[in-house]
Amino acid sequence: MLRSKICVDCGRRIRPRYTRCYKCEMRRRRSGWHDPEHLSGQAKRDAKLGRSKFYVYLLDTDYGHYVGHTANVRARVKAHVDNKVKSTAGGGPKLLWKSSPFPTREDAAGFEAALKSLRDQSSERFREITGHAPVPLKSVPASGPGCGLAGFIWIAAIVALVLFILGIFQGS
Repeated sequence: MLRSKICVDCGRRIRPRYTRCYKCEMRRRRSGWHDPEHLSGQAKRDAKLGRSKFYVYLLDTDYGHYVGHTANVRARVKAHVDNKVKSTAGGGPKLLWKSSPFPTREDAAGFEAALKSLRDQSSERFREITGHAPVPLKSVPASGPGCGLAGFIWIAAIVALVLFILGIFQGS
């Protein structure tokens, strides 16, 4: 027997692995608001490493505005610029804004989620907070037609088809 949980929005019973019922999840997706990321166990790691201040930052990329949170803004922006972060790779990220420090990672993650929601809704409040017009983040395009395994398979299929067609015409 599966134990059930309660939807965090409406109170309906749901399966244990979910936090919302289907109706509330679809309403959330349509309205464009973000949930804070799950940070299980992160508070202990932060305490062990001596992290006590967390920042939310805004990057301008070729794909739109990227919002994130970190304990070390300089190192995190460097990782973005060095293309070590998949979501901004190749987008020429530039730091536009960083927040005042938050005392916990949970507070920073909550503010990050709220800022992402304001960005995606093109809210005037986003401009009031950051001083920049909201530009929703588009998905990062692939680096070319032959990138990854899917691109390799696609190109191999085209080459095989061309060779097959040439073989048919040579046999005639």
